Amino acid sequence: MGRRRRQPSSPSPAAEHPLEDDDLLREILLRLPPQPPYLLRASLVAKRWRHIAIDPKFLHRFRTDHGKPPLLGDFSLQINGKLSFRSTLDLPYRIPPDHFSLQVNGREPWRLVDCRHGRVLLINSEMRQVIVWDPLTGDRSLLSAPPAFDDMHTAAVLCAAGEQGHAHGACHSSPFKVVVVDSCEHGDETVVFVSVYSSETGVWSDLLSTPLASMGIAVGNRSTLVGNTFHWLLLMSNNILEFDLDRQTLAVINRPPGVRSDDSAWIIQADDGGVGFSALSCAHCQYVYCYHQPCFQMWDRKANYYGVAVWVLRKSIGLQKLLGLGFKIERNWSHIVRYAEHVHALFLWVHSSLFIVQLESMQPKELFKSDPMYTYYPFTSFYDEG
Repeated sequence: MGRRRRQPSSPSPAAEHPLEDDDLLREILLRLPPQPPYLLRASLVAKRWRHIAIDPKFLHRFRTDHGKPPLLGDFSLQINGKLSFRSTLDLPYRIPPDHFSLQVNGREPWRLVDCRHGRVLLINSEMRQVIVWDPLTGDRSLLSAPPAFDDMHTAAVLCAAGEQGHAHGACHSSPFKVVVVDSCEHGDETVVFVSVYSSETGVWSDLLSTPLASMGIAVGNRSTLVGNTFHWLLLMSNNILEFDLDRQTLAVINRPPGVRSDDSAWIIQADDGGVGFSALSCAHCQYVYCYHQPCFQMWDRKANYYGVAVWVLRKSIGLQKLLGLGFKIERNWSHIVRYAEHVHALFLWVHSSLFIVQLESMQPKELFKSDPMYTYYPFTSFYDEG
């Protein structure tokens, strides 16, 4: 009996390509970096990819998974009252300057004082008004200053959304708060006042105040939000003003030892989420005007063995070495311009160039040439438009 011939098996259906699975494709796209070019490029591959990339549910999860929005650029207020935008994205994905534009009365003394959680804040002490502007939607809120304030030295804005998983880069429909700071001379000391506006209630809170050690001290326009506490450098002083939004308390703490009041400095967030401090200092002399090369230093505020909060020096490196420059940097030709909380980066102006330094990796990047008087207010937000 002959051997039976084996019948050929019927061909199996072709295995589906992984990218044909919408659920798998969605998971892949969720892992793209938050910078606008990546999701934009993916949306151009095919109609099905674009359908996923512009889906509101996908975008909500994309923002929530990333948590921190990317840096899009910066704002500055021109003399004519125009709020101008400059994109820091790489070509050809830079956002046009006129895409985010706001015009205020150029004859009035408006000041740009803060930019946080996708909103821009301007104040006018003479008109006693505050503007909160959302560049992505164009929404603008005009507020009257707290009744008890004679002046507004500075102010800060933040998103007031408290739901779990909220990403502070898509806060367009979320409530916001504005913190206004003022000060006055009382006897032989300076008293600082704070009031908070809530867009949910539409009213300003009662005044909080705290005395400072001496006269002539002013609150600098350098706010940093760490956790739910604002911090400002006090000018003509070696102190820092703290305002805890949860506890509604004001406090004054010292700067790190050895940091002079004229040093270019900024309050930052430490690696552990606590308060940190950065400065460009001169380790060679105590003169205000010197020509030694500056040293970049960072401190963390930690509890010591006795539970007392102290400053601990974490890093000290020559600025020339940090930036990898081949020429000598003079202290008077370098300063810290701004700190961007969401991207944990410092912006440094050095010899007509603006640099960004990522504080986690300590990697520097030269952005562009810049005037030393340019007021750089970093703008971070999720941006989904092509």
